[in-house]
Amino acid sequence: MNGRTCGSDTAIVWSVGRVHLVELHEQPWFPAVWRDLLTDYLSFYATVFRPYACVGPLLAEALEREGTARIVDLCSGAGRPLLSLVPALQDSGICDLEVVLTDRFPNLGALESIGGTGAKVTYLTTPIDAADVPMSLKGFRTLFTSFHHFRPESARAILANAVDNGEGVGIFEYTERNWLIWGLPTLLIPLFVWLCTPFMRPFRWRRLLWTYLVPIVPVVAVWDGFVSNLRTYSVEELHDLVEQMADDRYEWQIGQARSIGVSRVTYAIGVPWPLA
Repeated sequence: MNGRTCGSDTAIVWSVGRVHLVELHEQPWFPAVWRDLLTDYLSFYATVFRPYACVGPLLAEALEREGTARIVDLCSGAGRPLLSLVPALQDSGICDLEVVLTDRFPNLGALESIGGTGAKVTYLTTPIDAADVPMSLKGFRTLFTSFHHFRPESARAILANAVDNGEGVGIFEYTERNWLIWGLPTLLIPLFVWLCTPFMRPFRWRRLLWTYLVPIVPVVAVWDGFVSNLRTYSVEELHDLVEQMADDRYEWQIGQARSIGVSRVTYAIGVPWPLA
């Protein structure tokens, strides 16, 4: 098992224990229109501010080691965190890149805006369980800003399902249980949503309705943002999840990479060892 931590030695740390509170938008009863508007906002943030740019080289290296140019993105939402990395992956020499976006609650509206990336991109309209991916769905698996949704037993099942099927897997989270980093930004989420909404495309009247007239989106965004930070696994906890699988067929890299300002992306990347 290999560990690598990038840029975390100078950051101020003030963290709390993991608490698994309820994120509203992941609940089955949560209206799809609100869920899609929220994931659209998250995708806008990922596209404009590119918090995951720092892990592009790590993902490119993992794809090269596995010898694949096909990525199966789980819990995609609108898919922008991964799609924002497509140019960097191609610049790193990943040719004929193919991206398959999946979700338990597919954001069908995202189909309108997934073109123009330079890669072959498809979005499966059938629900996909990250812990029980069909064996026919081949490719390196990624989860961006979504692994914290799962309790430890489900998180282990996601990793184990990838290992059992011989697929590489990458976990990437820009949230963190560090309130010196995320306390103020979390409180400012509603203001950020209000300021960004006029620039989000495609234009939708319902986005204005549920952001300004009835501010469901900013209220849910600040609550789910707060909960996301509380739920995010630390580097040590990711090591524990991997070690509990007791599988030596994979090489793992677990650490943090410096992102925007003092924020960091926590990652865990597993790739099968080459066959002898």
